[in-house]
Amino acid sequence: MEPVHIIGAGISGLGAAHYLAARGIPAIIHEAGQGHGGRAAAIRHDGHMFEIGGKNFSTAWPRFTALLRDFGLTEFEPQHPGFHIVMADRLVALEKSKTLTGDLRLASAIGLRGALQLRSFLAEARSKAEALNYTAGLIEEIERDWDHMTIDRHFTKSLVEGPMRLFSIIMGGAEPSELYPSLLMLFASGFGKGQHRAIKGGVGQFHDALAAGKTIRHGSAVRRIHLSGNAVAGLEIADADGVHQVPASRVISAVPLHVLRQMVDLPAYARVAAASVRYFPLAMVNAVYDAPVFRDGVHSIMFEPGSILGHCSANRLHQPHHARFTLSGKAARDVLDRPDDWLVGAAERAFSARMPIAANRTSLHVARHTGGICGYAPYFTRVKRDLLRGVAGIGGLEIAGDYLEGHTMEGCLTSAALAVERMLHTETAARLAA
Repeated sequence: MEPVHIIGAGISGLGAAHYLAARGIPAIIHEAGQGHGGRAAAIRHDGHMFEIGGKNFSTAWPRFTALLRDFGLTEFEPQHPGFHIVMADRLVALEKSKTLTGDLRLASAIGLRGALQLRSFLAEARSKAEALNYTAGLIEEIERDWDHMTIDRHFTKSLVEGPMRLFSIIMGGAEPSELYPSLLMLFASGFGKGQHRAIKGGVGQFHDALAAGKTIRHGSAVRRIHLSGNAVAGLEIADADGVHQVPASRVISAVPLHVLRQMVDLPAYARVAAASVRYFPLAMVNAVYDAPVFRDGVHSIMFEPGSILGHCSANRLHQPHHARFTLSGKAARDVLDRPDDWLVGAAERAFSARMPIAANRTSLHVARHTGGICGYAPYFTRVKRDLLRGVAGIGGLEIAGDYLEGHTMEGCLTSAALAVERMLHTETAARLAA
């Protein structure tokens, strides 16, 4: 049987190969880098497992948790119970388990109007949590009601610079003035879904299990998806042997949307849709110290506007000596191209202004996500329809990725499963028609 060629060995690409294998269909994954896991990868370095992207999951994620069971991954650790946000030059707690009515410190920091706005926003997100996703129709209702303005124009200044910026930085690596509320509503709805955990020993175990038995060609960078008429005919690949053509009639793109745009000629309306989806770059610094740097019940800090640090957390609750610094937001973008040493020093100084580091660094890893994480677009459901319609006009091509069903690991797996279903459905329909 002719294999399906998959571009990218991130969660979406590995997931597509997994769901194809479950149906007895072989796949070849082309990965430009030397690892797998994409922007949620785990790097073994200096005797440590450094998670350089998403590392937590929700017990309410059906696909992810089903795979955990299949892979025999059963030991987990709790995620941080809340955040501390820098507001008015002090750390203010936001506990995930509390309603705003019981969180007087936060209410006093953002004011009565802001407190009421946040309570209303979170209540709507939680009440609709089970139906909020990019597949069900409810998200269009949220987009219609909220996406006529960016986040910062919906709420009070104190709320925008505090909890709403927390959501926008974590979810999109961007400022509230750059994102739209529907994306935040999806993120906030996750606060009411299941329990948030991390895999004991690191998320890399999940990636390794998902990659096991798959054919992955590392260092194989796909430059173009060649078409003949309106169907896939082959791939142009750059690897250790140079640039060459590989015949292919079935391809699943599992790379970020801005990468796909450079690989294939989509119809004009789909190109416009693709151009509207934004990605925001960031850097992730994992640093291990010889003594705790988090203390006094603080495990995770969201920094103020203007700081090059968007967020910093302890790698695990029991690892206050292992910090994950995330440089994101507008101020960070001005410095992301500076050398690693400069980024690390600047991150430590910004952190020390809030919680002085009285320890020596013993290990370090810097990851730059220059392609960014997906910030979506306003009224995204319409955008998605145009993207899928454009791809449907190209025989043998399907798409999966962070820009379709949410850029959580669950969203990436869902996009992979749906891509496989669409491809097989189209092939079955073509056979029946013949």
